[in-house]
Amino acid sequence: MATILKISWRSIWRNWRRTLISMSAVGVGLFLVVVYSGVLAGLLGDAKDQLDNIGMGHVEITAAGWRTHRGASESIASPAALLGRLDLPPGSESGWRVVTRALVTSARGSEGVELQGVDWTREARLSAHVREVRLGERPSPDDDRGILIGEKLADRLRVKVGSRVRVMAQRADGEIGAELYRVRGIFHSLSPAISRGRVLVGEASARRLLGVGDVAHQIVIQLERASDADDVAARLRAVLGRGYEVLSYGDLLPALRNIERLADLFVWIAAFFIYGLVGLGILNTLLMSVLERTREFGVLRAVGTRPARVVAQVLGESFWIATLSGALGLAAGLLLTWYGAHHAILTIGGGEALEYGGAILRSGVKTRFSLVQALRATSLVYVMALVTALYPAWRVARMPPARALHSS
Repeated sequence: MATILKISWRSIWRNWRRTLISMSAVGVGLFLVVVYSGVLAGLLGDAKDQLDNIGMGHVEITAAGWRTHRGASESIASPAALLGRLDLPPGSESGWRVVTRALVTSARGSEGVELQGVDWTREARLSAHVREVRLGERPSPDDDRGILIGEKLADRLRVKVGSRVRVMAQRADGEIGAELYRVRGIFHSLSPAISRGRVLVGEASARRLLGVGDVAHQIVIQLERASDADDVAARLRAVLGRGYEVLSYGDLLPALRNIERLADLFVWIAAFFIYGLVGLGILNTLLMSVLERTREFGVLRAVGTRPARVVAQVLGESFWIATLSGALGLAAGLLLTWYGAHHAILTIGGGEALEYGGAILRSGVKTRFSLVQALRATSLVYVMALVTALYPAWRVARMPPARALHSS
């Protein structure tokens, strides 16, 4: 085998220009596949793994029917006890919220919003906008009169830190509840809808506003791996029964799931096209090389060289082309995806982020560095090189020696 590889190595450099052109095509093709898949994985990975940008969980639990009516009485009793008996994957973050529609009024205007009653420490782990308080600060755990609002809502209501606002919402008994709050902080969110239409208060204050006890309307679970969401949701659905509605992020954001499917399809189409061109390049190089050396192969056959050894030599040439070009393409692709994992390499749109179907996609696109995916793409180069080398090898192996010797 070592002798065959040594002869194959020398053979590919007989026409070094053609070999370099073929290797360049293979290397560039592999580079494009690695980078393209890294960009898509980074774009979708951010949307899935950073659902805290919109305060969403990979899995969410509500009372059955709550998403349809959003009534204060359609709640989950003792949410802490419920979470305590759920077997969640290691590394998961979870919490609960009291959620209702409300009207926020200032001296300059009023806006309809979604009010969330939260535990501030727990919510800071679940929602990026709670961590992004640009003016003022988050209310303290014992502050039952503090409220956190978004930048856009603050502009529309013309309020600032320290301003007073009135919040009105329908209570569980059907009456209208009202409370006065003071703006403690103004947060920034990548989502304009959240910045304009969400306010947060302490959970005890929200329960008093709605006239409810130890209940929550939404349990949020963020997983270490977004790919586990459907399995975890199915398992929790079986454990909790019909009284609860358990949805994964794919159920909550069908647009994101459609993007994932389309992205997978685009990757396969692009890979098929690129690897097809790679295969044609290798086929052209080997076929031309075999045709130029027909007499040489005829001599080898005439002195007793077995067809299998001739086939092995042609396959060895294909191996060297795939190895050298694959190493260069893989190194260049990994280098760019590693850099892109730490620095944005593309910018889409003109703002800070894009919102599509409820999902947030950052305008600065980073790649996802994955050695496993890159090695998988490289292995396909070897497969393509082997498949395309079979025809030239078969052609020279079945040619009668006498005919090969008389070839010009």
